[in-house]
Amino acid sequence: MNLAPPTSTTDQTGFAVDVLTGDGKVVQVVLPNKTQQTQQALAPVGSLAGALLGDHAGQTVMQVTDGVAPAVAGVTSTANSVLAPVLNTVNGALGPVAASGGGVLAPVTEAVTQVTSAITGSLGGGAGGGGTGATPTFNGPLVGATIGNNQVTGASTADTVAGVNLLSPNPAAASTGQLVTADVLSGGKVADVTLPTTAAGVQAGLAPVGTLAGSLLGPQAGSAVNQVTTAAAPVVAPVTAAVDALVSPILDSANAALAPTVGQVTGSVTGSAKGAGSVIGPVTSVAGSVVNGLGGQTGGAGSLLAPVTGAVGAVVGGGTGGSGGINPGSPVAPVTGVLGGLLGGLRR
Repeated sequence: MNLAPPTSTTDQTGFAVDVLTGDGKVVQVVLPNKTQQTQQALAPVGSLAGALLGDHAGQTVMQVTDGVAPAVAGVTSTANSVLAPVLNTVNGALGPVAASGGGVLAPVTEAVTQVTSAITGSLGGGAGGGGTGATPTFNGPLVGATIGNNQVTGASTADTVAGVNLLSPNPAAASTGQLVTADVLSGGKVADVTLPTTAAGVQAGLAPVGTLAGSLLGPQAGSAVNQVTTAAAPVVAPVTAAVDALVSPILDSANAALAPTVGQVTGSVTGSAKGAGSVIGPVTSVAGSVVNGLGGQTGGAGSLLAPVTGAVGAVVGGGTGGSGGINPGSPVAPVTGVLGGLLGGLRR
């Protein structure tokens, strides 16, 4: 969405709406109308899912978006055919009014530009200030989860806010969070919670939130969120410190008393001891099956996600003709039929 941009959007590989452009267009709607363009436009959805939930989730979402791309392209192509003549007429009639440098609305667009420039300039976002910095990269996952020594969401990074470990005695496989790490029957402990107790620690723990906002909405948004988390850190720190002071002694006592039992229960999880002889062998076996099923073979017949991807394939499979059109038997045919009827009526 672009309000009062200097020029209208020309890139056809994404979705865009331009309003009151500097080159004299009142409104412009850009839609990808080819399968490859639609796949590129939907690719960030898979990337976002991967960043938030791990590579396995990202791969699965990417397969789904790639699968629906031909059907979406058929709909957007028809919509483009309907909208293009209407918007061309509107822009042709009102373009001189909206054009910068002489149009009636020029003072409005100039005022909008000045206000947004002042706001983004005050937010910063770049090394040199003024909101012109590069968009940050969020590496994720936002929440790291390890079950039975299997890193379900992938390895933790500096952008992982929370880490959760369940039945995972192997420290090398543990997920760690910048803000909070919770262990349950992991690392030789019944339960453990790690929280920052200083303002600097809380600020560092919340830093990934600003990085995520910046990667999604731009460096100015990331800078704004960072300013909020920085201001909130001194307020949050006493709360986390109080919680830590209250909970830690209780957990330490419980862990000291039950450590031998925990070792017997979870000690056999690692290595070859995840077999039938392990106390929690059935649990770790199920966890391993889930993780493996969500792994690199997400599209295979043996994957746990096969029903999902299969259903998507069934929906869109009949929807793509040889030239990218929509077959009459496709579930999306009613939608394109209605749009086609509208288009036919306009052409008459």
